[in-house]
Amino acid sequence: MGQKKAVYIDKENKCINRIIERCIECGICKKTCIEKEKIDRDIYEKTCLGCGQCILSCPVGALTPKYQYKKVLDYLHDTNKVVTISLAPAVRVSLREAFGYDEDENNLPQLIGALKRIGFDYVFDVTFGADLTVMEEATEFLGIIMDGEHRPLFTSCCPAWVSYVTKFYPQYTCYLSTAKSPIGMQGAILNSYFLEKENLKKEDVIHVVVAPCTAKKQEIIDVPGMDICITTSELLLLLKEENVNLKEEKERNFDALLSEGSGAATIFGRKGGVSEAVLRTLSFLMGEPFKIKTLEETESKRVLEVKTYRKTLKVASVWGMKEVGPILEALENGEVLYDFVEVMNCENGCVGGGGQPLGTINLQSEQTKKRMNNLSKLDRRARIRCSHENMDVKQVYDMYFMYPNSPLAKAYLHRDYFTKKSIIEEDSSDIEVI
Repeated sequence: MGQKKAVYIDKENKCINRIIERCIECGICKKTCIEKEKIDRDIYEKTCLGCGQCILSCPVGALTPKYQYKKVLDYLHDTNKVVTISLAPAVRVSLREAFGYDEDENNLPQLIGALKRIGFDYVFDVTFGADLTVMEEATEFLGIIMDGEHRPLFTSCCPAWVSYVTKFYPQYTCYLSTAKSPIGMQGAILNSYFLEKENLKKEDVIHVVVAPCTAKKQEIIDVPGMDICITTSELLLLLKEENVNLKEEKERNFDALLSEGSGAATIFGRKGGVSEAVLRTLSFLMGEPFKIKTLEETESKRVLEVKTYRKTLKVASVWGMKEVGPILEALENGEVLYDFVEVMNCENGCVGGGGQPLGTINLQSEQTKKRMNNLSKLDRRARIRCSHENMDVKQVYDMYFMYPNSPLAKAYLHRDYFTKKSIIEEDSSDIEVI
C-alpha cells in the first residue's frame, strides 16, 4: 500500500506501529506531523521523532504504540526473574480517567496493589528519578551561572526533542543538559543503588517503566537502564488481560527503597513543570528567594524573568518544535535569547503524550488540560514540594553519590549525546559521539 498521504512508519521503528489493513490514507497523521514537528516531509519523508502524536490523531486506529506489554506478561508468568515496574507522573492522572475515578480520588494505592497482585515484585515511582534530575540539572545550571557563561541550557527530559536536536541541529547538543531524564535516572539508580541494597544480580532482574510517551521506547535503547518501556495505553491492556478492576484492589504503597518523590517531581508531567522544579531547587542552592515575573505566555510558550543576586535570568518553556525553531535559529546568528529553556514536544507536556489512552480527537486539548491541572493539584497537596527536601534522595547522595554533579554522579546520572544527522541522510554508519 502506498504511503504518499500517510506519514512514513518504518517496520524497524521502535516507537510506533502501523496496522496497514486499517489505514485509509486520509493523510491526517502526516498533516499532524508536519504541523506539530515542523519537519519538511518532502525532504525528510522517513525521519521520525517517535513522539506518537500521529497515533492520537488517527481516526481509524491504524497507528499504535509498538506494543511490548505481552513481553512483560511473559516475564511475570513464565520466568523466575525479579520484575520491577516504575510509574511516570503523567500515567496516574490518565489511569484515573480510564477507571472512572473522580478528579480528587487517589487511585495510586489500588493501582500499586493491582500491580503487586499480578506479579510485580517492586513498584516504584519515577518521581524519585525526577527529583534526581532536578538536583543534577539545577546544579549544572548553577555552575553555568557562577562561571559567568553566556550560554543557554536546554532540558533533556523529552526524548522527541532530543531526537530533533541531534538530527537537525547536532551542533547545539553541547547546550543540552547532560543530566538524564527521570526515566534515565530511574534506570541508573535501579542498576546501581537498588541492586546493591537488595543484593540482586542484574541478570536476575527485569526493569519495566510505564510512560505516557512512545519516544521513551527509543530512549531506553539510547540510554540503557530500563529493559522494557510500555505506554499508559499498554498498561491498560495489560491490566485488562489480568482482569483488573482497580476499585476492587487492595491498597498498597510504593516500595520504600525508591520512595514517592516531591511535588516538584510530579509536575514534570505537565508543561512548565521542569523549569518550575529546577527554579525551586536553584533558589535553595543559591540561598535566596527569587523574584519571578512572567514576560510572555501563550498556549505553546512561557517566558519568565528571574531576578537573582548575581544576575537576571530569562527562562523559557516551549511546547512543540515550532516554538524551539526560532531559539535555535537565533543561536545560529550568535544570539542567546534565554538562559534556561525547557522543551516539551507534546501539547501541555507529557500528559499529552502519544502513549496516553485514546479519547475523542477534538476533545484532546481539553483532556490534557484537565490532566495538567490534576498534576498541579498533586503538587500543591504534596508533603514535600521541592526535590532537595526529599529525604530519600538526600540519603542516596549521602550513601552513594556524595553530592550532585560529583564524579560518581556524572558517571551514572549523566549522558553523552550522539549526532543522528547521518540517520536523516540514510547513512547509519556515520554516527559520532559529541
